[in-house]
Amino acid sequence: MKRKDGELYYKVQEVAYLINLSPKTLFNLIKIDRQMKENGEDGFLPNPTKINNVQHFKQSQVKEIRAGIAKLKRGDLKQYRTKETTYQKLKQENEELEKKLARLEGIKSENH
Repeated sequence: MKRKDGELYYKVQEVAYLINLSPKTLFNLIKIDRQMKENGEDGFLPNPTKINNVQHFKQSQVKEIRAGIAKLKRGDLKQYRTKETTYQKLKQENEELEKKLARLEGIKSENH
């Protein structure tokens, strides 16, 4: 926590604990929010202030952060996910194997 211009500022890790999130999750949400704003969309978080090259949020912004995250629904940020989930990988692999099996069964039935 830092005090600047009479206002309290919290590091991202401190805000994460205040709103009961893991710091990594909050960092990821900040990154996605920044991408959204770069694409001309409305973000869901206030902009952090950099103090000594470290991101901080004002004490007054903590409620905004909590409210912005609470508005998110499952799948809202799907397009910003950079990694493919294990489920998605397995589903794709399964579809490919089913196609391969269908081709092999087709060849097998032609030979008999």
